[in-house]
Amino acid sequence: MNDECFKVEISAENREQADTILNALLERRLVTGGQFLASPARFLWKGEVVDMDYLTVTSFTPERHREEVIRVVKANSVEDVPMIAFFSFIPNPELAEWINATVA
Repeated sequence: MNDECFKVEISAENREQADTILNALLERRLVTGGQFLASPARFLWKGEVVDMDYLTVTSFTPERHREEVIRVVKANSVEDVPMIAFFSFIPNPELAEWINATVA
């Protein structure tokens, strides 16, 4: 089965939270794995500018898992509004095959 593939980015407030979210997704075979990108962040939150260190978990998932990825992230995140962004892309054939074969 070949679905459209997405790169997914998920926010986390710290490494422990990133581990919790990624492990929950991997246990359900919803994503291929994950890379943690840590960096300082500045954003507007409730009318105030907030500075903090922040993590982004990046991974790949097929279209058929989008809604379940959102549900699992929301269930495991401590954030009021977890960032869950899906980016459509055209993978090379081997990458598409690996993504679809890796997840349930």
